[in-house]
Amino acid sequence: MKPRVLFISKPITPPWNDGSKNLVRDLASHLSFASPTVMSFRGVPLLESPVSIADLGDPPEKHASHLSIQWRVMGCLVKARAFPLWHFVFAPNLASSVASLCAVKSQRLLGWSGKVVQTVASAPKTFRSVQRLLFGDQIIVLSEWMRHRFMSAGVDPQRMHVIPPCAVAPPPPSEAEIQAVRSLYQLENAPVILYPGDYEVSRGAITVAQAVPHILRAIPEARIVFACRPKTTAYPQALQRIQTLLEPWKQQVRYIGNIPNMAALQKAACMIVFPVDDLYGKVDLPLVLLEALALGTPLILAKEGPLETIDAARFVAPRNPEALSKEVLFLCNNQSERQALIEQGRELYTSSFTPEVVAQKHDQIYAALIKAE
Repeated sequence: MKPRVLFISKPITPPWNDGSKNLVRDLASHLSFASPTVMSFRGVPLLESPVSIADLGDPPEKHASHLSIQWRVMGCLVKARAFPLWHFVFAPNLASSVASLCAVKSQRLLGWSGKVVQTVASAPKTFRSVQRLLFGDQIIVLSEWMRHRFMSAGVDPQRMHVIPPCAVAPPPPSEAEIQAVRSLYQLENAPVILYPGDYEVSRGAITVAQAVPHILRAIPEARIVFACRPKTTAYPQALQRIQTLLEPWKQQVRYIGNIPNMAALQKAACMIVFPVDDLYGKVDLPLVLLEALALGTPLILAKEGPLETIDAARFVAPRNPEALSKEVLFLCNNQSERQALIEQGRELYTSSFTPEVVAQKHDQIYAALIKAE
């Protein structure tokens, strides 16, 4: 019989626009050594076999507090001693880590002898005293950059494993779908430069906005698309700041929030620019970038951070709009380089970022922990 692993994370329910939820969903669906159980609400459509569901009760009211949902998740652990493996997947903060450690210790006092895996789904707010946030027998980080940050903070490297996130390759959109997206957002047949980041946290949107005048003077027919989903109360003000900055170029700039067919927009783009210098609240390698690799959309990314894991891309220094505009113009005028990035990106996706590859690496960790018991 396969050993059972319980994933402790945000409830695994739609919408699928959260990197840590998608990671658990796709990882659990592709394990072979272990039999996975994920936490979800009653009545939510089941995931693909062989995934089982730990019932969190009825779906909460629309405005239920995050804390009330966390209490349901932690309550599940009281009845989870049948699982020899617990796998926590969340962005570490002191409250969640202390609650998780208390749950683990209390169950061990009651005789549970299982092992704990902890995935650091995104960077903590600060790396000061970061060891207080880590409680797993084995720690999984999503990039070498994160591993080095933890090592510099004094975390034992023997506990850490680097396993990147995964993404299911989107079905290639049809030409009709691509043209529909172009029509919907009035992109005509222009070259599209897509920024699918944030307005509020990083300097990515400002960097793109500051590069726009140089880009559009050189390629006036281009369309710059900011595809940024509203996530915080600061969104309207941050969006307004970008719109004000780009008022002289408003005919060539588009602002999109929630996108029903992101894959079609990615395929409509001649490139994705993502000069994001702060990924707080996101997985180290945002899923939109992994999907772009699979679809064959070239990437321009920020140096000096976890994005360097995606080496099938062009890189610019963060907060450097001049360097960004030069890279954009280079790619716009160099079809052979774009094609090389497309081919390299698809190869990298297949070798490193598919759910099958990532699940196999997790299976190896589970097997080693079970063997060590």
